[in-house]
Amino acid sequence: MKTITLIILSIIVCACFSDNKNLPHGTEIISVDVNKVSQDASSFLEKIEIVPLETNDLSLLFRCNKVLYDRTTDMYVIYTSDQIVYTFSGTGEYIANSKNMMGQGPEEYIMVLDINLNPYLKGIDMLNPYGTIYTYSHTFELLTKRKFKPEFPVNYLMALDNNNYIFTNPFIWTDQEVSFVNLETHKVVSANYEGTISGNNMAHSCFYHVGENYYFVPFGLNYYFYQIDPKEKKLIPAVYLDFGDYEIKEDGLPGRAWGKRTNSDKERDEITRETIERDQFLRKSDNIIPLLKFLDNDYVYVYLAKTDKGFGSHYIYNRKRKEGFLLKEGKPFLMYPCFGIVDNILLSICEPDIVHKVVDRKLMSTEEIHKMETLKEDDNPVILKYYLK
Repeated sequence: MKTITLIILSIIVCACFSDNKNLPHGTEIISVDVNKVSQDASSFLEKIEIVPLETNDLSLLFRCNKVLYDRTTDMYVIYTSDQIVYTFSGTGEYIANSKNMMGQGPEEYIMVLDINLNPYLKGIDMLNPYGTIYTYSHTFELLTKRKFKPEFPVNYLMALDNNNYIFTNPFIWTDQEVSFVNLETHKVVSANYEGTISGNNMAHSCFYHVGENYYFVPFGLNYYFYQIDPKEKKLIPAVYLDFGDYEIKEDGLPGRAWGKRTNSDKERDEITRETIERDQFLRKSDNIIPLLKFLDNDYVYVYLAKTDKGFGSHYIYNRKRKEGFLLKEGKPFLMYPCFGIVDNILLSICEPDIVHKVVDRKLMSTEEIHKMETLKEDDNPVILKYYLK
């Protein structure tokens, strides 16, 4: 009888291990409970502050595609849909914009798809998809302009040191992979990853520099966070989000999630059709999808929704206390989707007329409430700072 019990126990253990996709040893597994709503915001938030971004003729923002915060210089860097980059101080004062650097001149840029902070050159990297990286100062003096010849167009980047970068490619040309490129030797190494079930078009970052470590967070529906190994040129599963019964399985879904390497235009058209088919299917389904996710050493943040329009849920996990908090359907309050975390501060950006809807006044000082109440509808967007406990 004892032997039979041990056998059954072994089977259960193996089954649980299999359900977690045979994750490598050391992968942090975070169980996400999408039903246990936190009742009191003060149980996980210390306070809420706002930073109105200065509004003047030079600083007017149009559809913010990407927002970065540079801790070293206490500065926000904002990339808009018209491919202009703006810089603001940590307290919201306008610094400069890149409008005068758009053009055909030797120090000007053409067609930028992504930006990122470059701590090694102390500037802002701006990426042309055909292999040119412009690095500007925060007031947009050109620091350096470097070129390489990518196998396919590239669309997101992060510097790993002075000469080494990591890039992503548009899904239509490659499988799930990233490219490591040395700009000095022009050596390119590709590394694959797993887990993408479907795409989504919610703009956000995919590369993160956290302390001494680098991370890649795949776009689309994917439950993994990967740590980047710059020396070995590979991706290592670091965190896995376990949604239990709410995890979306690839089996039975129509279409496909990603592309493949092919020289056939016909096959690429078919890949595009199939990825759209799956994406549209999931948009119409009742599944809960992690649209945004990022981390630092102490926290993991996940924005969940059934579509990329409207307000969804937020899951905040304290990695040291092994404790998670969920905001759902406006309870305990309506929170706005975040773009990053600095220390214990979740950062978001929203239009001024929405701010009063996405804060909890009980967590705001009299001064912060006054700043909020003096906002005007035609002002620039506002940075929201949610301070985590």
